[in-house]
Amino acid sequence: MNPPAIRLGRWQQTYLYSAGAVLVLSGILWLIFHYFVRTDGEFGPTLHPLEPWWLRVHGIAAAAFLIGFGSVLPGHVRRAWGAARNRITGTTFFAVMVTLTLTGYLLYYVGSDAVREVIALVHWAIGLGLPLLTIWHVWRGRVWRRLKLAEQRAGGVVVSVPEEQLADSRIRRRAGGASG
Repeated sequence: MNPPAIRLGRWQQTYLYSAGAVLVLSGILWLIFHYFVRTDGEFGPTLHPLEPWWLRVHGIAAAAFLIGFGSVLPGHVRRAWGAARNRITGTTFFAVMVTLTLTGYLLYYVGSDAVREVIALVHWAIGLGLPLLTIWHVWRGRVWRRLKLAEQRAGGVVVSVPEEQLADSRIRRRAGGASG
C-alpha cells in the first residue's frame, strides 16, 4: 500500500504561489518606493503616494498567504514530517514564516522608531530570501519524489540513497538496511 501523497494539490500550489508572488512583489515595491522614490512636498522630500498602498497590498497578501500556509499544515507538513522527508527545508520554511509573521505584527504595533528599524531590517531581509527558500524546498521535494519513483521502478532496490533519506521501514527493509 502506498502512503498518501505529500505533494500539494494544484489548487494549493496555485493559491500559495499566487499569494506568495503578490506578497513578495508588494514588499519589494514598498522597499523601492520607501528608500528610492520620493516626491517633493511643500516642506521637502515626502513619501510617494503609492507607498502606503504597497503596504496595504502587502498586508492583504500576507493574510492570504498565511491562510494558504495554514492549509498545508494538516496534510502536507504532517505527512512529510511522518515520512521524514524534506525536514531541513520544511523546518526552515516554518521558522521563516513564524519570524516573518511575528516581525510583521511587531512592525504594526511597536511604537519606538529605533526598535522598528531593527525589526524592519530583519523582516525585509528574511522576506527577500523567501523566494529562494521556496525554490530550495520545492526542488528538494522533487528530488525526493524522483528517488522514490526510481526505487519503485527498480523493485525496491536502492543503492544511491543515503540512509537518512530512507525514512519508512518498508524502504529500509527493501534496501537491506535496518528494519523498523
